[in-house]
Amino acid sequence: MDTGKETETTFENPLIPNARLRQIYLAMLRMRLLEKAIAPKRRGALGLEACLASTSVDLGPLDLISDTLAGGGVEFLRGATLEQALRPHEKAGKRRLKADCGTARQLPVGLGVQERVWAAMGAAAALKAAHAVSRIEAKVESDMPPQQTGLVVVYTKAGEIPPAGWRKMLAFASVQELPVLFVVLPAEGNKKPRTIAPISAIALQHGIPGIPVDADDPVAIYRVAQEAIGRARIGGGSALMECIPVAGDGAKGKRADAIAVLEKYMLGRGVIPASWLERESKAMARRTGR
Repeated sequence: MDTGKETETTFENPLIPNARLRQIYLAMLRMRLLEKAIAPKRRGALGLEACLASTSVDLGPLDLISDTLAGGGVEFLRGATLEQALRPHEKAGKRRLKADCGTARQLPVGLGVQERVWAAMGAAAALKAAHAVSRIEAKVESDMPPQQTGLVVVYTKAGEIPPAGWRKMLAFASVQELPVLFVVLPAEGNKKPRTIAPISAIALQHGIPGIPVDADDPVAIYRVAQEAIGRARIGGGSALMECIPVAGDGAKGKRADAIAVLEKYMLGRGVIPASWLERESKAMARRTGR
């Protein structure tokens, strides 16, 4: 994948390397154009690219994901080729483009929302137990430190789970110190800005970091996810990120466009030239027929 490594940069943030910014941008852009190209009934991630890409990019093969969304964009982000996402019943061509945004494995879907979240927490408990065993074995058999533990990222939509359900789940996750990052996405069709983060408040009541974050700020989402994932990997327990739709700069009642936000951030710091952004956008548009 072309990540623009040939470009000279003027600013490199150690917390979010320029290569990572380009990776997130490409995943978001490709998801956006793909979602616009597929049939409406197969769309599921349009407008949520920042929430999904920025929380997935640091995940590896030891990690697990429990998705609440389906459709071509989500399939593409989770490893399907562009051809498979565009035309799931057709044979893929030779040039198989992928989102290249994390390599976590998906947990089974098809359960009710609360049942799915409980199952994901059960998987997190199993990961924690396996890590405890590896620590014991490493201490007995080797001086080498054990491999970092995997974690589970659980996605839900705002309003899917009632407050009482969240209280039970977060209380359990807190007591068990499970390696889970809960990501609460904006409700479908929710385009109105808001500032209230009720699930974050419930998380804080149970001793779990509950962090509201702008649903259209890819950099802010990445930084929160990065810290939460790093904390979970070293046994720090769960965290909850609540993606809140907020008004963009100077906009009255309108959300910002996440891709435009990241473009502005990257251009302002010399992460990439405008020509690279234009080239990547046109290349993906050609491949999706947009």
